[in-house]
Amino acid sequence: MSEICKPEDGVIKFSPYVNNTVPQNCVFVSPEGAWMPMPEDGKWMVTPFAYDFWWKENEKWYDGVTIHAGLNPFSRYDVEGSEFIPFLEAVSVNTFRKFPIGKARHTILCQPNGKIMLDGIVLRRDEDKFHALCWLDPQMINGTVGNKFHFKSEYTGTKRFFYQLCGDKSLEVIEKACHEDMHDVKFMWAKDAKIAGHDVYILRTGMSGTLAYEVHGMMEDALDVYNELLRVGEEYGIQQLGRFGYINQHCEGSIPQVAEHFHTCIPGFYTPMTFGSLPRGHELEYRSPFDCGWGNLVKFNHDFTGKEALEKEAAGPHRDAVHLIWNKEDVAKITLASLDPELRVDPIDMCCDYDFVRNCNSVHIDAVYAGDKMIGASSGRMTSAKTREMISFASLDTEYCTDGKEVEVLWGNPGTTQMRVRATVKKFPYFTEKRNNNFDLETIPHYKPE
Repeated sequence: MSEICKPEDGVIKFSPYVNNTVPQNCVFVSPEGAWMPMPEDGKWMVTPFAYDFWWKENEKWYDGVTIHAGLNPFSRYDVEGSEFIPFLEAVSVNTFRKFPIGKARHTILCQPNGKIMLDGIVLRRDEDKFHALCWLDPQMINGTVGNKFHFKSEYTGTKRFFYQLCGDKSLEVIEKACHEDMHDVKFMWAKDAKIAGHDVYILRTGMSGTLAYEVHGMMEDALDVYNELLRVGEEYGIQQLGRFGYINQHCEGSIPQVAEHFHTCIPGFYTPMTFGSLPRGHELEYRSPFDCGWGNLVKFNHDFTGKEALEKEAAGPHRDAVHLIWNKEDVAKITLASLDPELRVDPIDMCCDYDFVRNCNSVHIDAVYAGDKMIGASSGRMTSAKTREMISFASLDTEYCTDGKEVEVLWGNPGTTQMRVRATVKKFPYFTEKRNNNFDLETIPHYKPE
């Protein structure tokens, strides 16, 4: 930890959401959900950067179970009011005409040009009560539609916690911690429960694409719940997930992320730096829902910000989302070339394009070519610990979005010796078996009281 940022200086504080007393957790980073000091005391929050080697952490969200607390505190809001649903329809590409209590919905808000401003989950907790689990400041966005909707909105990022458990064993850990059979919780639905005597709710969702659940509760109960999940998860080999390993979940899980795969254009929010070979200022620094493979969520049966632009995009040639499988021989050539002091080739990190200096304040985006024609952009590059393939998320012209199509990624920032990497297109999602939305829960034993 640097000399200018020591805990005793009162500048930073350890996260109350995880137990940071484990001796080997000596490297810390700000939580992914916190790019600013905490409002109540002006201090910066830190959380463990890693608990083990990244590939060991990443392997566990397939056949085992991981627990991640690094999104706390997050930009989330408790919202109350009968006009919140009409408000959502006015600002979101989604429609909310069927939105039962207990249901969560991936919600996307766009700028007038159709580019994504922000996205996240909105959960309906009661008839007129909602949790907005995203950078959705309803009062700020309300101004974009003339302040004609009225509801109460409270920032609760430091009042509530949530933990993410991913992997085949996640349901067994959840059930044992709750002392309850939770097989009835459907994908993107929530259910109230208790853990360590504290009220929580369980939401079946996650970032890895595998079977996954989130545990939500009040901050004063956070450590009790976290420690209980670790205790019951021990027999299942539960793996704590640090920031470095967590970053890879989004790409491998086929869930593009604002500020990781593309820039956000929230009014007044930071503008991340761009790295990679994509020409600076290119439109693909920002993405539309179609660019991210979310075209099926865009409903034109209501008026919303960006509708006209998205209608034109849907009607004409546009891009779609795919994965790219990077050629291993070409990756090895880059590694070898980066060791040549004369070539000045940008090194290629095996884990991912993590920015150790700016944390989440930059996005690495590379241009993708078919011959001399630029056909899209690649971001979120990572190595899969399970398949040992280097992969990335890409937005490509639809004519190239076919399984097995060969394209090339241009590696290297402007001003360096750039090299091309052959890559093979793979349609979303990266893996199709045992995904959270269609996982056969009957393959997992039901909870039985001890």
